[in-house]
Amino acid sequence: MNNSLTIIGAGAWGSALAIALSDKFDTIYLITRDEQYSENIGSQHPALSKPFSPNIKIGSSYKVIQKSMAVLIATPSSSFLDVLKKIKDDINQIPLAWVSKGFDPDSGSLLHETFNQQLTSHYPCVISGPTFAAEIVEKKPAAIVVASIDKNTREFWSNIIQTKTLRAYTNSDIVGVQVGGTVKNVLAIAAGIANGLGFGANTQAALITRGLAEMTRLGVALGADKLTFQGLSGLGDLVLTCSDDLSRNRRFGKELAKDIPSDIALKNINATVEGFKALQLVLKLADKCKVEMPICEHVYKVTKGEITPKEAVTELLLRKPSDE
Repeated sequence: MNNSLTIIGAGAWGSALAIALSDKFDTIYLITRDEQYSENIGSQHPALSKPFSPNIKIGSSYKVIQKSMAVLIATPSSSFLDVLKKIKDDINQIPLAWVSKGFDPDSGSLLHETFNQQLTSHYPCVISGPTFAAEIVEKKPAAIVVASIDKNTREFWSNIIQTKTLRAYTNSDIVGVQVGGTVKNVLAIAAGIANGLGFGANTQAALITRGLAEMTRLGVALGADKLTFQGLSGLGDLVLTCSDDLSRNRRFGKELAKDIPSDIALKNINATVEGFKALQLVLKLADKCKVEMPICEHVYKVTKGEITPKEAVTELLLRKPSDE
């Protein structure tokens, strides 16, 4: 079999992984959304500092999957189902994993549930954790989690994804890893709002800690192991996304703190804000599971213009005292 990898999705994260993994493969096929984007992207993704190496082949055809030893989906979660439908006839027994974070917007399902409906012959596998694309490209040390209920699947992908500067850990809790990777984006919006309002480290610490409690409650209600949320895909990713302006979700929150509408804030970011897309789905799941998520609820109210950012903070602080 050819020593080649296909990555579907040429955004910043898909492109960063192509660059980071290029030394491990003879060829990496980086699939873009259409032929025009393939031409426009040129030899370097506009958000990254490093150009593509010669063995990264950029195009829009899915037929290259048949030449690959493995396929990695790196599109936004909103495109996940569409990608699965497009590759069903070509994937055969080729190992498949994804780094997309979020839930299926059509069904409200976790992505592994959507995956199971489309590809019954594969074990689902999600790769997640505290990683900014720009730092992966610069080969700054980082760690990531590969989750699947199947031991062979997660070991295969941990070997694929690990490099000299990217450490891969494995986990069987595919539900917990997905919940962590999704809810942290919502909480990062809250952290951005707090920062944009001029609040300090005390506020950030409180948001991260209480946000972790919300994330864990939802995950456990969905069948996850609460210990997962103490690891890289939970606390690790939450701290990273809430603490640095490389996070689009945090930057979006800082825009909202200016008392501008969500659509204007999104235009100012000019990139996919997964936390905004996930908000309503997270709260629907929380309502279904009868789980309280007050921080996420107030972020939602702010994005809908129902309350101002300052009012959201006031309401959270005035909630009735309770046990931690």
